[in-house]
Amino acid sequence: METLIKLKVNQELEGIHDNIIEEAFIDACINLDASLFEPLINENQYFQDLDKYRFLQSLKNTFEDVKLKGVLQTTIKPGKCMGCKYGKANLQFFGNRSKPEFSYIINKENNLIEDIFICNMSSGIFTDKLKSL
Repeated sequence: METLIKLKVNQELEGIHDNIIEEAFIDACINLDASLFEPLINENQYFQDLDKYRFLQSLKNTFEDVKLKGVLQTTIKPGKCMGCKYGKANLQFFGNRSKPEFSYIINKENNLIEDIFICNMSSGIFTDKLKSL
């Protein structure tokens, strides 16, 4: 079963350009360090029934799983969702393998971030499977 983690940005930071928020999230994913993004999340925000700290813990757990594979930093490549948001652009984060370690969709409307959520059906996963055939 596919799990989507939806992320809403801190309402108090509305004056900060959404590109800064996006860059901070991407930087956290590249450097496998959730603390780089933590200040941008509102204290009372919930993401898929997880409060701020449980969400951050789940992000840290994802990063720790990647680090256990010997990855200290990821590289980013554009991809597309092949599942529930079929064709939607996503960001794939690669470690030492030919398939992404994890992928996220940053959903924007009118250049404002509506949410950020994990994509478990990224095109990079399928590209890797096709190579093995």
